[in-house]
Amino acid sequence: MTANSGTANYKLLHPDDAAMIARRSTVLRTVLLLVIVFFVLFCLLGYYYQPGGNRDYARDQYLVEGASHEALLRRLKTILNCNTPSNGFQLETHGEHYLLRNFYAPERTVNCYETITYTTHADYTFLDNVVPLLERWLAPISIALYTPAGDLGRSVALIHYLLECHEQRALVRDHVSFHLYFEFQHLPARPVSYYREMITVPLSDCSNATFAWNALLRNDNESTPTFRAANNLTYPVNVGRNIARSSAGTHFVLASDIELYPSPNFIPMFLRMVAHPFYQYTLHSPSVYVLPVFEVAEDVPVPLDKAHLLEDLERGDAIKFHEKICSNCHTVPGYAEWLTVVKYDYTMDVHVSAKREGAYASWEPIYVGTKHEPEYDERLSWEGKADKMTQGFIMCILGYDFHVLDNAFLVHRPGIKTIAQANRPPQQAKQRSFMRKTIAREISTLYGNREGCKI
Repeated sequence: MTANSGTANYKLLHPDDAAMIARRSTVLRTVLLLVIVFFVLFCLLGYYYQPGGNRDYARDQYLVEGASHEALLRRLKTILNCNTPSNGFQLETHGEHYLLRNFYAPERTVNCYETITYTTHADYTFLDNVVPLLERWLAPISIALYTPAGDLGRSVALIHYLLECHEQRALVRDHVSFHLYFEFQHLPARPVSYYREMITVPLSDCSNATFAWNALLRNDNESTPTFRAANNLTYPVNVGRNIARSSAGTHFVLASDIELYPSPNFIPMFLRMVAHPFYQYTLHSPSVYVLPVFEVAEDVPVPLDKAHLLEDLERGDAIKFHEKICSNCHTVPGYAEWLTVVKYDYTMDVHVSAKREGAYASWEPIYVGTKHEPEYDERLSWEGKADKMTQGFIMCILGYDFHVLDNAFLVHRPGIKTIAQANRPPQQAKQRSFMRKTIAREISTLYGNREGCKI
């Protein structure tokens, strides 16, 4: 037996061999690292690249082609995690008003996550906007109607016409909810039960209802004045806004004015966008989604898509909303660039995100948000103007992000308003003073201050 028996035999590597193995190992590690880097780059290029230079193509295709509507709803149900409220009739008090919530509720019910509710306000003289608005929206609309005293009966008669006699009555029945409110001192002539029963009676002959519709909505000197006009009542615009929004059955709401018509196909594009993981972050911070607003001349049809809107703007048939009255109140950040973005594939993205501060401190954006955004101050009237400014001031202090949408817009009912038509000097001065001296101080006490924010 030798001295080395039972032990392993080791062969020492020559220094040149060891160096060669080390070099090979370094090369292999480098190659592996390059493969990983190129793989990551390939994935990123596949995510962002679209022939023609639009890097958002793959992001948009996530739910345009790659998932069914059912898959979209399942994802929205998960990420929104909302509850669908009851839409039953309720008699309530709301501040200094009685409220008939869900005086009429739609026949079609929806889950809170599957669509968006357009929430708005009016008195009965604006009800001729319901169908044009609905034909473009094709989804729930929540309308708060101001109905003091005799205006309630007239309002119910016109609602009855919309439900029973209008050629688009099926759309109205399916999608529109009406909520009526009036001051304690301006009660209707008959019990509420009378009007509730009236709305349920089928009409075999629509001649009387049609006559009432035409008579009450005529815009001439012979028209019967509303109770509000005859008694010189101010219009409680923000009471209506809050009632309509709080009555919505969906998580997302578009709080707007009844004469502002949205671009068609907005809802499916918006829901696909917010369901995409790329935009998930917007759901976890104070955020709203802004639609630019425009006006068109009285003889110009409301544009059907952004391409037609841009043509109207180019011809001078359309302008920014209130451009002749308060241009900076409705000019969105990145407006010049927004005009250059045209899409034909029914997709939507955030064009730019901004705060309501600095150059945009007087901005009054109209946006998709939720029922949980700050309420509108109900002490402000429509006659005093700037009635959304205080809400915007609060949102500025709270650090809201305003995400301007690139393929969406609102257009006012045809007819461009002039400064003379909009000017109400006595009411404006009084309301502006109240906002600055009283409401601004209250808001600062409740919410604090933030540099760049103002009313």
